[in-house]
Amino acid sequence: MLDHSNPETWLEIPYQEPDTNPVKAEKERRKQAQAVELGASYSPCRCWRCRGGVALADRPTLDRLLAKHLMTLSAPERGQWLLMWAGHPRHGADAREQLNTWVRIASGSGEAEPEYPVYSMPEEA
Repeated sequence: MLDHSNPETWLEIPYQEPDTNPVKAEKERRKQAQAVELGASYSPCRCWRCRGGVALADRPTLDRLLAKHLMTLSAPERGQWLLMWAGHPRHGADAREQLNTWVRIASGSGEAEPEYPVYSMPEEA
């Protein structure tokens, strides 16, 4: 363990001039941009279904709000988001169909709201 009060254990890192070669700088920038894109596409899902802590009775409301938000995106962005969301293993066929129905409702279709299974507590049975 380092003792920060002892100067003998400090490590000096020499200053390095930034690379002024524009070809190398552009290559490094592209490499960093590609790493950011890959990180974004493989990041864990942060939706309410995956994070948990949400009452089951609130699922229709949250899906409806998410669909309204998705309608503010452009069609390609919305399609990409839905594609990435549908690829997550915790989003089953029922969840995908429910969200797709809400998106269609938010876009103006007159179909009925999707059905959500009703759960009851064991002590109420």
